Amino acid sequence: MARQAAARPTRSLTCNLSMAGVEDRLGEKEYVRDDTDGIIPRAIQYMWTTMTSRPERYYVKASFMEIYNEQIRDLLNPPAGILHCRWNVRNGFFVEELMVVDCTNTDDLLAVLQEGMRNRKTGSHNLNKDSSRSHSIMTVYVISEAKSEDGHIFKKYGKLVFVDLAGSERLKESNSQGDMVKETGNINKSLFTLGKVISALASKKQVAHIPYRDSKLTMLLMDSLG
Repeated sequence: MARQAAARPTRSLTCNLSMAGVEDRLGEKEYVRDDTDGIIPRAIQYMWTTMTSRPERYYVKASFMEIYNEQIRDLLNPPAGILHCRWNVRNGFFVEELMVVDCTNTDDLLAVLQEGMRNRKTGSHNLNKDSSRSHSIMTVYVISEAKSEDGHIFKKYGKLVFVDLAGSERLKESNSQGDMVKETGNINKSLFTLGKVISALASKKQVAHIPYRDSKLTMLLMDSLG
C-alpha cells in the first residue's frame, strides 16, 4: 500500500501538492503529465511499463472513494450517495456497490484519478485555502493470466492501494467554523485510530485486540496494514 504521511505535504502559495501531484491541475480537462506529478501517476506509469514488458496477460480495474465525516462516498459516482462498508469471510471489509471500472491503458487510470480528485471534498480555513476534508482511497486491481506448457491457465490477483490522508488539525489554529468543526473532529479521530492500529501491529508485546473497527479508514485498510 502506498500512503501519505499523516502530516500534509509541502504547500506553496499557488498550488496544492499531494500523492497525486498538483491537485489544481488534475482537475483540468487538458491535463498533461510533467515533473509535478505525484506518487500515483508515477506508480501507474511504472506499473504499466513493467506489465507490458512481461509475457503474461494483464487485466486492470480501478475504484476511487473518499471517507468524509466517517461516511463513504464514491468519487467516480457521486450520485450514489453514502455507501456502506460490509464484511464477509471471502473479501474481508469492502464497500458495497462501489463503482469499479475497467482500465486498458495508463490514460484510463489517470482518468480515474482525475475524476476522483475533481469530486473530492475540500474546504478553506486559516491554514489552508484548499484543504482536503476527507481521506481518499484509490485502489488498482490487477489480474495476471499465464498459460502453462500443458495448456492450463493460471491467474494471480493483486491490488495497489493509494491513500491520501487529510491532515490533522488544531481548531484553535485553523479557526474552523460550522461544518468544518465536525469535519476536523472526524479527521483527527480517524487519524488517531490509524495510529493506534499501527502501534498495536508494531508492538513487540502480544496485543489481544487491534482496533480496526474503530474507524472506516482502518476497516478498509485492514488487509493492507496487516
